[in-house]
Amino acid sequence: MIQSIGDTLMAAGKTDVGCLRTLNEDNLLIDEQLGLLIIADGMGGHSAGEVASAQVIRSICHSLQEAIKTPPQEITQTAPPQDNDTPQGDDEPTIDRMPNPIVGMIRSAANAANSAINTINRAEDCADGTGMGSTLVGLWLPSFSEVPVIFHVGDSRLYHFRQGKMTQVTQDHSMYQRWLNMGGKGMAPAQNILLQAVGPTEHVTPDIHFKEMEQGDIILLCSDGLTGMVSIEAIQDTLATARSDNLDSVVDQLVEMAREGGGKDNISVIVGYFLK
Repeated sequence: MIQSIGDTLMAAGKTDVGCLRTLNEDNLLIDEQLGLLIIADGMGGHSAGEVASAQVIRSICHSLQEAIKTPPQEITQTAPPQDNDTPQGDDEPTIDRMPNPIVGMIRSAANAANSAINTINRAEDCADGTGMGSTLVGLWLPSFSEVPVIFHVGDSRLYHFRQGKMTQVTQDHSMYQRWLNMGGKGMAPAQNILLQAVGPTEHVTPDIHFKEMEQGDIILLCSDGLTGMVSIEAIQDTLATARSDNLDSVVDQLVEMAREGGGKDNISVIVGYFLK
């Protein structure tokens, strides 16, 4: 089902267990009222991953719902959005360098989700860095902001497609990505070793930034069940066919491509089309 986020964004999503696993530990959400798109890829096995990913989504939604109860005039974005909420330099901060409240809302929501899962892990005597957890990738376009905010933890990704070219917006929190960033010297680590996830440790630091969108832009949120099975070129070619009225079929096609590629993991996909 294609859903609308105000008059700005149309989106559709699907999650699939894949070909080899019996349990789908992924969860996703498209919330029209909040203007929120989320994919969470759980980990932990024995249903724990499914519990963690569901908890992440519930907690993020609850936190943002509570945050926007503040009167709109108090949180309306009055300055160009910044990639973070910390003023830089020694000078007095100007209005365009003041902390952006939307970033603070997302950070608080991610921290609350992490705390909820980590509390369960500690209650079950899991050592730090172990227990159930989840990745997180999301886009939030609240009614009081003209620019969406993108946030993520782990290796679920968000891609941006514009005028025939697809670019990866998020950067994986993984040992493999760190190895690439450091020049790719020596033996490559396994691609599934995460440096961050929501839940296993007491603290989490999500990447949060704004991204300007234009009419006709397409976004893809996905778990690694897609990118691990389908080439970037094939994904890009498929996104090139997306329109506001065929997002369901594009999502179905991406999921089927991942299954045909082996479907070794759960597969979750959200595709969005910007109307303006």
